[in-house]
Amino acid sequence: MTTAILHQPALRTASILLSLILLLGGCSSVRLVYDHLDWWMDRTLNKYLDLKGAQKDLLSQRVDEFHRWHRQTQLPRYADQFEQLAAQVDNPDNSPEHLKEVEQQVNGFVQASLGMLVDLLLPILIQLDDKQIDQLAENAREEREESLEKWEKSQRKREKEIRKQAERWLGDLTPAQDAMIDHQVATTAFDPKRRDAQRTLWTDAFIQTLRNKPAGYEKQLREMLTNPQTLWPDDYRQMQEQLRDQARTLAGEILESSTPAQREHLKTTLREYAADFRILAAEPH
Repeated sequence: MTTAILHQPALRTASILLSLILLLGGCSSVRLVYDHLDWWMDRTLNKYLDLKGAQKDLLSQRVDEFHRWHRQTQLPRYADQFEQLAAQVDNPDNSPEHLKEVEQQVNGFVQASLGMLVDLLLPILIQLDDKQIDQLAENAREEREESLEKWEKSQRKREKEIRKQAERWLGDLTPAQDAMIDHQVATTAFDPKRRDAQRTLWTDAFIQTLRNKPAGYEKQLREMLTNPQTLWPDDYRQMQEQLRDQARTLAGEILESSTPAQREHLKTTLREYAADFRILAAEPH
């Protein structure tokens, strides 16, 4: 249940939020990480934004506000969704259409968190001076270079990551399921250089808007942060759609081939996460 990791700090933070709390080894890990989420977000955003003095204090305040909002309003939604999915395990619908609906629900959770986070952080971003904007651009460039280098060496890593996530939800995989994953990675039409070019385009547009402050720039910045796909050219959009289609196909094939033991493992894991989310939501922040 992964989400895309994007380079601009606010967008990157919100878009990996679900991955942090959903893709851990066990419920105790979820609770531990979630309770330290505000610290992690504060540290990560400060690394990108190079804030000082009152700006740092305001960031900590806004991150704390986001964490409190997310705990109280979003975790119950995650719990409800996971309980619904658990109830469907015994009568599964593994069609691409149904999996697309589940994907859209998860994307809705991400967008809700992203919108809230952007609204809280945008007032800080527009206060950055030229030196801080230069540093933000440099930090983004360095991150893109590191990311591209990793992706260019990543076929084996992607196989391990997909297998790791499948095993987290289903338990031990069958040889046939391992073969499905190997085939998926070998045939995936992903071009890391095209991805890097798109990220560069996005960063340049964002930095230019942040620096020049044209009429309506705050609305433009928010749109770029919450809907980065508006800057996607047709060929890049087609690549992303193809990747999503391939991922849904793989998920459907693995679920269709799941054993009774794997389905029981999936049902138990979903319910454990749902219970954990409810415990976290009830805790004071």
